[in-house]
Amino acid sequence: MIDLSKDELFRILSNSRRRYIIYYLHEAGDEMSLKQLAARIAAVENGTSVDEVTDEERQRVYISLYQTHLPKLEEAGIVSYDDEERIVALTPEVAREGFFWMRTEDEPRPWATYYAILGVVGWLAILARIIGLPLFAALPWVAIAVFVSTAILVLVGAQYFLELEGDETTDSFETLIE
Repeated sequence: MIDLSKDELFRILSNSRRRYIIYYLHEAGDEMSLKQLAARIAAVENGTSVDEVTDEERQRVYISLYQTHLPKLEEAGIVSYDDEERIVALTPEVAREGFFWMRTEDEPRPWATYYAILGVVGWLAILARIIGLPLFAALPWVAIAVFVSTAILVLVGAQYFLELEGDETTDSFETLIE
């Protein structure tokens, strides 16, 4: 994660053009020319399509991006800008890790851990049955198989529905620019 205080990050992101830069670079998933970026931002600001942006509208945004916004974002380690090629991209660290507002959950569920625990419990039940522990010796093999397979189905169902529910959340980048 980039090393900025929340105050510094909020100061940088207080300007809508800088938020649009991050949004469009994320949306593109790759680098973008400064001219394309300026045209997209000008289209939004003027309530028109990119094809209908006038040269004057694009140029006004282009100059402010070049002189003000890109240097601030580059200094903060959020974007990289190639001055010769006029190409802008999110830094690899930001593209990979994002920011705190880009995450939909504080901590992802450790599904692999849940499955591993279930596997260990299943094997412990099998070993307990084999060595003849009092409670397990009386259990038929089918009971252990039913328990483990039912637990797997419940865990898979929980994972499926919780992840499905998470897909309905608004894209955090879109909330960034609203």
